[in-house]
Amino acid sequence: MVVSLKSSLLTKIPSISHTFTTRQGGVSKGFFSTLNAAMEKGDNPADVIENRRRIAEHLGGSLDQLITLRQTHSNKVIVATDAWLHENRPEGDALITRSKNLIIGIITADCVPVLLADEATGIIAAVHAGWKGATTNIIQNTIQTMETLGATTDKIIAAIGPCIWQNSYEVDQDFYENLPNDHDFFKPSTKENHWMFDLPGYVEQQLKLSGITQICPSPYNTYVAEDLFFSNRRRTHRQEPSFGCSLSCIKLTS
Repeated sequence: MVVSLKSSLLTKIPSISHTFTTRQGGVSKGFFSTLNAAMEKGDNPADVIENRRRIAEHLGGSLDQLITLRQTHSNKVIVATDAWLHENRPEGDALITRSKNLIIGIITADCVPVLLADEATGIIAAVHAGWKGATTNIIQNTIQTMETLGATTDKIIAAIGPCIWQNSYEVDQDFYENLPNDHDFFKPSTKENHWMFDLPGYVEQQLKLSGITQICPSPYNTYVAEDLFFSNRRRTHRQEPSFGCSLSCIKLTS
């Protein structure tokens, strides 16, 4: 059975269903155990398809309704009206729809997943905010695109999913210097010329700067909660050959 997390704010909206998946409830094995949702990491494709089918059904939909992107750590936003085949998915790092026939999702393994919903207009979004996307306006671009479709910032609810927290996210001096106006999101590391970066805090600030006031913060540190979440940074430190990804997705139900 798929084990997932829900946002306390988004669950109050009866017209949507959503989930932040954990790594539990799938069929994948080894480094991908068990609910890996990424097709491109070296997992058995049949296992990933079964995992995605389970996630879609967990949301009250079907596999053919579930769409994702070819994520590139960009600030590109895609508006979807119809489903596409996985091999034909476009490049981008945020998905928006108002179609009741779609489940839109993004994959993460430390980066920040953000789910957004405007109940009044029926506009929903899923955002992949790694540091590159977050620092080049993926959040702002998503909100602005939602507004062009009719959403209003005072009605948009934002849920920040499980991601890597500051105490687990060390960055170098160049990273620190490239964000000269945001040093409040850094604290010194024990390693010389290195810093600990608060990525979910930074993403939350970008949401607030975009006019969003209803925000549910990140509930888990993916690096630490190994039984629940995949983590690319943890994999790197252990020098493991690959890693799985979780899926954060949202669907209109009415």
